[in-house]
Amino acid sequence: MPESDQPFTRARSEAQRQDRLTQLTTATQECLEHTRAASLTLGDVAAAAGLAKSGILRYVGSREALLLRVMYDEHLRWIDAVADELRSAPPAAALARTLAARPVLCDLIAASPVLIGRLGPDDWDVLVTQAADAQRRLGAALQQSLPLSDEQLRSLTAAIHAFTGTAWAWTTPDSAGRNAMVTDFEATVSRLLGIFIAGLRA
Repeated sequence: MPESDQPFTRARSEAQRQDRLTQLTTATQECLEHTRAASLTLGDVAAAAGLAKSGILRYVGSREALLLRVMYDEHLRWIDAVADELRSAPPAAALARTLAARPVLCDLIAASPVLIGRLGPDDWDVLVTQAADAQRRLGAALQQSLPLSDEQLRSLTAAIHAFTGTAWAWTTPDSAGRNAMVTDFEATVSRLLGIFIAGLRA
């Protein structure tokens, strides 16, 4: 995709910065609907957002930081969906079903170990803050169906990401088109989380 020649006008106020970040994360999310996170370039995002790639870098710091910001936004929307699903489904099924409905989030979770490993110190601090916020919100959503201590919530959060990342990578055919190792992502994650949650309750 060709990169835009439109000059980058730096946002000066906090409101302008938030508007620019929303513009970039929205464009990135739209790109991820048809391009895997591991393959998405800043050039793709620049073309979708109608901005120069150099301007995006000055604003978000790096491709990895931008993708992880999108992952945070996707997490918040997913947690809202989990809260709704828990009204009619047990925790493991609700978590797995809502994850399966969000392929962009699953793909970002699968890519996140590599993305996180490339972050600079400032972006790492942002990630830690966002992760703590998402974990707190998840605990609140689960509170009535699955009350957890802080330690249990940390363990469940880690398990969700480990199971999701691995199952998604094994569900998605590779670039050569070879068959996936996992044929039913939702059922696999639901079983794994069911076993893990049973252990937390024991």
